[in-house]
Amino acid sequence: MYLSDDDAPAVADLETTWYDARRNNPNRSAEWRLYYKDCEPIRMARPGDLMCFGMLRDNRLLIIIAQHDSTAEAQAKWLFGIDDEQEGAFRFHDNTERELDAFGAQIFEALGINVEVRDDTYLPEMIGRWGYRFPSNEEFAAFSQSSLTDVDPTHDDPDDVVIEYYDRSYLLFKLYERAVIQHDYDAAPFVSDGVIDVDSFTSFYTSVRNRRMSRAGKVLEIHIAHILDARGIEYEAQAKTENGKKPDFLFPSQAAYEDPAFPEEQLRMLASKTSIKDRFRQVADEANRIRDKHLFTLTPGDVTHPKLAQLDELHIHLVMPKVVKESYDDLIQGETMTFSRFIEEIQGLQADRPQSLTLL
Repeated sequence: MYLSDDDAPAVADLETTWYDARRNNPNRSAEWRLYYKDCEPIRMARPGDLMCFGMLRDNRLLIIIAQHDSTAEAQAKWLFGIDDEQEGAFRFHDNTERELDAFGAQIFEALGINVEVRDDTYLPEMIGRWGYRFPSNEEFAAFSQSSLTDVDPTHDDPDDVVIEYYDRSYLLFKLYERAVIQHDYDAAPFVSDGVIDVDSFTSFYTSVRNRRMSRAGKVLEIHIAHILDARGIEYEAQAKTENGKKPDFLFPSQAAYEDPAFPEEQLRMLASKTSIKDRFRQVADEANRIRDKHLFTLTPGDVTHPKLAQLDELHIHLVMPKVVKESYDDLIQGETMTFSRFIEEIQGLQADRPQSLTLL
């Protein structure tokens, strides 16, 4: 599999062979070589790209080649715990005991590798609440939050809280989605006597894909709003600015933003994206009065040095939970603010603001 940031993964399914080149020489230690046929991923590879080999539980060998200096390379390094690779060198990393969180699961699924949730503790309660029809994003986010009885958004570290919320939402969604898909298929299977109803299958697949794409970003916004509310922070979600643009969070309000007398240095804007890709460019013109924008993201390995330079040019400052920030090198960490620190800054602005500037 060849991964880059510009194109869909190039994939080839073929047989490989481990071969001891010294098998006929009993006096010398084994010299193992991997043989494989020519294929598109190999033809796309270039010197300097990262090549990872991983044995899957079904005894398939996964070979991932990631383009040098790409987001795909950064995510592969994070996923497999690679931090000491050298050009032309090989290193072994044992990940058999590593627990897979929501971020790792999403990366694997982007590679076409299915990840199953084994803990179905909350499935009966979700089916009891909603049957086999998805609730609104607000309902689902609220249920995810309430299931974490030991998480307090008012007093716990916001970095930890937002990660706990997001991780729980993702895992519960995977669990519930699997049950809904199975129920829908059992009710109206699109395979009958070995023949596929293409129209039914296409409609079914499209609905599943669209639901996945729209859910994650919206639920993350809801979690952030819940934390802001719990801490008594003034903000307005989806406020309208120039040209009908709607920043995810405007501080302290749209009324303050529209008031020429309200100091610009007291205004803040926060965009929220699970993964920034190239969509960060749209953040740059969502609130013209605010020169320096903030962008919250929480996907490890999503930011590369070239992308960081582009963000700097647009005066967009990254905000991440601490655990995600620490997955990057010193340069990117130095240009990144934790979510907790951002909240402290907003609270400081709110506390220092003269009462006459507080607009309801």
